[in-house]
Amino acid sequence: MPELPEVETIRRGLERQVRGLVIRDILLGRHRGFRFSASRFKTIVKGQSIRSLSRRGKYLVFELDRDFCVFHLGMTGQLTLRDPSKEDMPFERHPITGLQKTSQHPVDKHTHLQFVLDNDNRILFRDVRKFGKVVLLRREKGTLEEFFGRLGLEPFTAAYAFKDFLAFMRGRKTKVKSLLLDQRFVAGVGNIYADEALFESRIHPSRRVHQLRVYEKHALFEAIPLVLEKGIRDGGTSIRDFINTEGGAGDHREQLNVYGREGKPCRNCDTPLEKIVINQRGTHFCPVCQPRRGMRRSPAAL
Repeated sequence: MPELPEVETIRRGLERQVRGLVIRDILLGRHRGFRFSASRFKTIVKGQSIRSLSRRGKYLVFELDRDFCVFHLGMTGQLTLRDPSKEDMPFERHPITGLQKTSQHPVDKHTHLQFVLDNDNRILFRDVRKFGKVVLLRREKGTLEEFFGRLGLEPFTAAYAFKDFLAFMRGRKTKVKSLLLDQRFVAGVGNIYADEALFESRIHPSRRVHQLRVYEKHALFEAIPLVLEKGIRDGGTSIRDFINTEGGAGDHREQLNVYGREGKPCRNCDTPLEKIVINQRGTHFCPVCQPRRGMRRSPAAL
């Protein structure tokens, strides 16, 4: 599932190419994640310009003249830009995604929504497993705040405060990995970056939240935006389905410390990394750098 760095990569890639353009036409397929009727959506959105693109957690928001069009990519959702003048360009299959990486991916049976822009380019929404969602909201004061009301702290903003981070943790006895996957805690963190943040903060994923020391909580608070920023810098992580707006894979996979590296040596201590399952999610960690009982001293003091 695309997480914050992947969605932010898509936002940046699209905004610089579509901001200010008008949606001249709309082509819709069938998708269980559409939260609107096709005829109503076409009538309302057609002719509006794209004012800006923003992100909240894993959600991508198109700000139009009169409405917000909100995308959640689910497990396999993709948003790419297609230039019809390049349709005859050759391409090669990407070894991870199976999609073309030298040009742009073609319209196929999994392409459920197309925005036809006034420069003839198209924004394509493709979703193989159809777990993604597209929502249309009236552009009014407080609309987005209400829609995203249950989302947690947003990294890279002033709202990401340690006191609120601690407040959400208070009294919770769940495993810390499970907490990180709860979007009411920190918005945008998923399985990949949860594992990476726990490695960065030297916390075992099975530790109970109420057993963490204050310095461990602070280390985790600082680790989350750090690993997310690294993912953004590398254009996201492509494991299976994520591609950027041009159909290419993100480069962060090779930089991951633990996720997907079970059995390989830890980059810090050379101990083979391990994988366990927490809440039905594969979870990767180093048994030495992330001891089950926690560290006796703050990593900064070691």
